[in-house]
Amino acid sequence: MALSPALQKLVSNAANKYQRSSGDRIKPKEGMNRYRIVIPNPDEQFWADLGVHWIKAEENGKPFAVVGCSDVCFGEPCEIDTAINEAIKNAYDEDSRKLYESWRAKKTVLLNVLDRSKGSADPDKVQILEITGGTFGNIMGLVQQFAEEGVDLLDSAEGLDIMITRSGKGLQTEYAVNTAPGSSKPVTKAHIGAVNDLKQHINREYFKGEEQKALTFIAQTAQIDLPRIGQAAKTPTAALTSRAAVVKPEPEKAPEVDEDDIAQIEREEEAAKPAKTTAATKTAASVAAAKAAAQVEEEAAETAVDDGDIDDVLADLDNL
Repeated sequence: MALSPALQKLVSNAANKYQRSSGDRIKPKEGMNRYRIVIPNPDEQFWADLGVHWIKAEENGKPFAVVGCSDVCFGEPCEIDTAINEAIKNAYDEDSRKLYESWRAKKTVLLNVLDRSKGSADPDKVQILEITGGTFGNIMGLVQQFAEEGVDLLDSAEGLDIMITRSGKGLQTEYAVNTAPGSSKPVTKAHIGAVNDLKQHINREYFKGEEQKALTFIAQTAQIDLPRIGQAAKTPTAALTSRAAVVKPEPEKAPEVDEDDIAQIEREEEAAKPAKTTAATKTAASVAAAKAAAQVEEEAAETAVDDGDIDDVLADLDNL
């Protein structure tokens, strides 16, 4: 029995809403992967930086919102970054701080490639390859090594395919990069004409108007005040003033997450964590301050009594 027209429309809308990536974006699979990087213009940047905020209620849970980072993607101020920094600054214990830090943008790199791996369904279709920053750095290092020997590894006619070998799981995931063995077929004009606009792809996939939803969730979870998007200038200080913006978010189905890739990205970008600041530490400091204030007050009272006694003695001597 076929779907009714009304239900068909709902299914279609849901498919578009919850699909996190188009069919043109791929990632290295476990084992050996063979790609040819397609360069539309040899004098222009051929890759795009992608930064995504995975906003979760629990560090290892499903995301409530997945939003692009405008700073990483487009070099523009990011209100999500501002909110996350404010949440971290006001974290009342280490667990909260770790959760808020997990909201920072996970960074990857996008490239136009031909997937020439064994078993590839369409080796002549230009697709978007998403790789970790470390993997991209290794590819660029390989390109530089060949360039020093007078070989353009990225040349459409005489360049070579790249091998990316993925092994391990989660935090132990590793990517090895090398040139592919054997001969490499050239990149044709048809391939170059079919390249994807990487910035447009990022804008379509990760800037869907869910920024306010993410901000509201951050504000409620971290108990901080934030404005609605567009009500304040995009600066680190102006985005943190209005309590009226905090509203109750509506529950929504969480998008799918590639935990292996996220874990690998987090491993590559892990930095030193700030020192712990717990509620117990704050309480102990408050108690100590109160005791010190009480002691000063008591000493002042004793001093006042002693001065009065001296005055009485002097008065008695005057009456003699």
